[in-house]
Amino acid sequence: MFVLACEEPYVPPTPGGGGQSVKSPETVGQPLSAWTEGTLDIHFINTSTGECTFLIFPDGTQMLVDAAGSHVATGPVNSTTNTGIRSRWDPMKQSGFRAGKFIADYIRDCMAWTGNNTLDYVLNTHFHGDHFGGTTGMPVSDLSSSYVKQSMAEILDLLPAGTLMDRGWPSYDYPFDVQTKASNATIVKNYVTAVKWHVDNTGLKVERFKAGSADQITLKARPGDYPDFSVRNIMVNGEVWDGTAEGGSKATFPALKDIVVANPKSVGNDDCCPEENHCTTVFKLSYGKFDFYHGGDAQYDGCSTFVWKDMETTAAMAAGQVDVMKADHHGVGNTNGYGYVAKNGHVCDAIKHLNPRCWIVNSWTDGHPRQPVYEGVTNLLPTMDIFITNTCDAMRAYARFGQVKGSDGHIVVRVEKGGARYFIYTLTDSDGLKTVRHIAGPYTSR
Repeated sequence: MFVLACEEPYVPPTPGGGGQSVKSPETVGQPLSAWTEGTLDIHFINTSTGECTFLIFPDGTQMLVDAAGSHVATGPVNSTTNTGIRSRWDPMKQSGFRAGKFIADYIRDCMAWTGNNTLDYVLNTHFHGDHFGGTTGMPVSDLSSSYVKQSMAEILDLLPAGTLMDRGWPSYDYPFDVQTKASNATIVKNYVTAVKWHVDNTGLKVERFKAGSADQITLKARPGDYPDFSVRNIMVNGEVWDGTAEGGSKATFPALKDIVVANPKSVGNDDCCPEENHCTTVFKLSYGKFDFYHGGDAQYDGCSTFVWKDMETTAAMAAGQVDVMKADHHGVGNTNGYGYVAKNGHVCDAIKHLNPRCWIVNSWTDGHPRQPVYEGVTNLLPTMDIFITNTCDAMRAYARFGQVKGSDGHIVVRVEKGGARYFIYTLTDSDGLKTVRHIAGPYTSR
């Protein structure tokens, strides 16, 4: 496995929020105020169907990362246990609910703040339905009969978009042809069909996410006004940033010709083949002293057989310490590397290298995050504050659940102009009003 040569010694994060005297500009019980020029917003949009992050950069450039859309109904008859988190709010019981439309409506409200009616960037981290949508039961697109309103596809229909990035364009053939051989090939093909239709008909530009790049995602409106803002692409398909300013990268996964897999529809730990989550995109956003890490569905499954399958630790070491981290892969059992030791002795310790002050979980089942993961990361980082979009009674029984400072709603990180401080707000999600329910901070960026 590729390891960066320079690694700083691990130091647990120090307290930096909640008890300080600076007052938040927001008021509990009132709608979140509008974004303003110079502010960085990171919105974790809660639909209870997967992950979705919407960002407003300091100059008003807008970026959507994933479009939650695993439309699993509520109830014990389903393979996914979600009755606990949906006891508070169950969008699946609303007639005609579609995650794509819900997300688009949320973003339109934010666009009224910025005056920018375009999604300048759309990033699909990887090809799983809880990140780009399912197709079962979805109506045909209003624009083309060639695809259905899968959540990412529906957002492209509803909102103008500039550049879309994913891990596969244009061939979609790593680690094999995901449109024909993946277990979810049908929904991948629908997504690709929608993307290509928009390329041909609405001017959408599409690029493969480039590991190491710091110029693929940039400020569109006034880049000269914010020279201390950047987005560094850390990893995709096993290609990891080499740590240089030039943005080089190094392969850590097998080349396409060396992939060995018994059954592409069911990749196992012993296959010399990355699983879809291993191939996820990873990026780090920086604004002044503030750093945010988005690791998609990074994980370490299979590292007892192939150490390179712990791509999560590789990415974390390349990124280094951050202020806010989106929990990798919803905090499921094979993630967030809190010190798990594999059978071969390899230590999965991603969160130690990232050392976040705040950890935000996009939950869409009753086990996001899993108890061992939650208790592992809080044992390692006892001063870290945690935010979870949906909780349930089982989670509230976890040890150190008191580290959860906001839950059950949209989570918004709002970074002040210049990046020196930030607040984290929990908003109402079921009423469409974005009413502030809880305020955490201010936190001092490190």
